[in-house]
Amino acid sequence: MSNLLRFAYNLIEETDGVVEWDPGQDQFQALLPGEIQTRLGLSESLVSISDNRVGALKGESDIVPIGYGTELLERAIPVALEMGRTAAVCMPYVASRKKNHKDVDDYFSFTNAAFKEKGTHAGTLDYWLWSFEAAADADERHEAIYHTCISAKGVDCPVLPELILDQGSSWEPLTFEPYEISKEDLNARFITACDRTLLRINENLSGFKNTVLRHHARDIQCIKTYFDDLKREMRDEIKRRNLKGEQLTIRKGKIQRLIEEKVTKLAALNDKYRVKLTIRPLALLLARLPVRRHELLIKRRKGERRISLVYNLLSREFDAMACEACGTDTHSLGFCDNALHLLCPSCLSVFDQQKKCPRCSGKRPPSGLGGVLRNQGIKAYGESHHE
Repeated sequence: MSNLLRFAYNLIEETDGVVEWDPGQDQFQALLPGEIQTRLGLSESLVSISDNRVGALKGESDIVPIGYGTELLERAIPVALEMGRTAAVCMPYVASRKKNHKDVDDYFSFTNAAFKEKGTHAGTLDYWLWSFEAAADADERHEAIYHTCISAKGVDCPVLPELILDQGSSWEPLTFEPYEISKEDLNARFITACDRTLLRINENLSGFKNTVLRHHARDIQCIKTYFDDLKREMRDEIKRRNLKGEQLTIRKGKIQRLIEEKVTKLAALNDKYRVKLTIRPLALLLARLPVRRHELLIKRRKGERRISLVYNLLSREFDAMACEACGTDTHSLGFCDNALHLLCPSCLSVFDQQKKCPRCSGKRPPSGLGGVLRNQGIKAYGESHHE
């Protein structure tokens, strides 16, 4: 039984459903209570649930797939959250005789500095996997679930959510004391997760926003045409009947009211087609993963500093580094002259043009949700509350 299939099996069983495993088919049958059937978006109360690869390969339409990105998994996560399905797990270290990491040069470029490797050592690093429910409303509605994984070093690891969700249920539970994780560190990871999730939402909503813009433009044109036609008819009537005196005043008053009503209608459209985005955290999973740390000595002009790069043994990739000025994840590393602050290409360009390091000048990554929203041009309602 795959990890996701076991997750669905346990979830249905714990919500008072009846499940029966079919080992020969790598699937199970389930009889679901009415409420759970509705919340999972299933058309029938008696269903067969299988690893998403099985039904697709056999072309069987009566099998409900469970897999990363499937509707069933996306709907199951909030149900599991309400049952308290949050967890911490630890991935076991699997020794291998083969070389299990790649060279630093394969992943990173050093734009304006030289480096020297000072050694590597094995260890573990915590990764925080948040699941968010996002809904965009205008004249239509778009809903989706986003999974964002942030390392303890504060960088986004986009390939890890699928791997952790697929394998994590087979790992050993991780226990720790509350004092081992500071509130400040957890808050900082959450702010980073919100920032990266908003970036993905913005990318994924491009089609939705284009549709909203088309509808908005269509309705603007309809309103303008309607009121312009009415005004033209009244002006034609004034000219045709050669209206004067009180009748002319009445017609001009009606024309003015049409102009005011047109402005009101167009203003109402702006509110109707303003995209309102709602994001709700659903679940949090802490995964402690084996890594190899590569210690580097960075040299620029007469300055030196040490940095540590992290090679993740689950993704088989190096984690990105975070720009110390804006917080952007980057594999292209630049450094300023004085403090050798690590800069992304955009901040390095500012440094090259202005001869002034943004970080040395006081620029910092966002420290609250308000800063994240402002950086992305999003107006927040009750911003002080979110901060």
